[in-house]
Parts: sequence; structure tokens; C-alpha cells
Amino acid sequence: MIFKKRLFITLSFVLIAAAISCKKDHVTSHDALANSTWSGTFIVKNNGPDPLAIKFSENKNVTLFFGDLTAPAEHQCKGSYTLANNKLVFSVTDYYNEKMSFTGTQTNNTITGTWGHGDADNGGGSFNLAKQ
Repeated sequence: MIFKKRLFITLSFVLIAAAISCKKDHVTSHDALANSTWSGTFIVKNNGPDPLAIKFSENKNVTLFFGDLTAPAEHQCKGSYTLANNKLVFSVTDYYNEKMSFTGTQTNNTITGTWGHGDADNGGGSFNLAKQ
């Protein structure tokens, strides 16, 4: 009986140690946009340009500000992005729950591209950004 109890306790410790050692830390991938701020302009079809600022976070989230970084909540959009081979794709949802999609090309410290409503990444206009 004592042997079974000791065996059970020993196996419990081994399993707990194994579970702790196998726990994976949350890994974030760093890319050229992670933790950066960009500003520039966007054009709605042929109207504009109007000011635009974007913050990219380390965890692939993006916040878009119509105006500058001090824009009120109703002029902010939140979403997520991907960057692969200098091609940026992101979608955001605004304060009124309207979705906009963007696609662009990053070249050094600039991003240029198009945007659209819903899942369409064109048809709404264009945008140009410079890294801050």
C-alpha cells in the first residue's frame, strides 16, 4: 500500500513537471511593421487627400486613425494585418461596425495601396503612408 502511494505521488510530480516544461510561451512574430507608426493620406475615389495615421502592433493588430493619433474613438478603426514579401493586407472595422479592407506594398519606409468597403480591397480609393 505504501509503495502504491509513493509511486502515485512520484508519477504525479513527474506529470506536473512534464506539463510545466512543455508549456509553450506566447510567441509573437516580428516583421518590418511590428510596433511602428505610419502617417500619410487617403483618397476617397477622387476626393481628398485626407490625413491618416496607422499603428501596427507586435501581435498583428492594427489601429487606423482618420486624422492623427489623437483622433476620437468614432474616427478610429481596429483590425489585423499580414505582411509577406512586402505585401501588406489588412482589414479594419470602424466605430459604426463598418468593415474596410486595404492592400498595399511596402518599399523601405513607404506604403502605397488601395482600399475598399467590406472584403474588397479596392474601389474605395488609395492611400500613401510614411514611417514615423
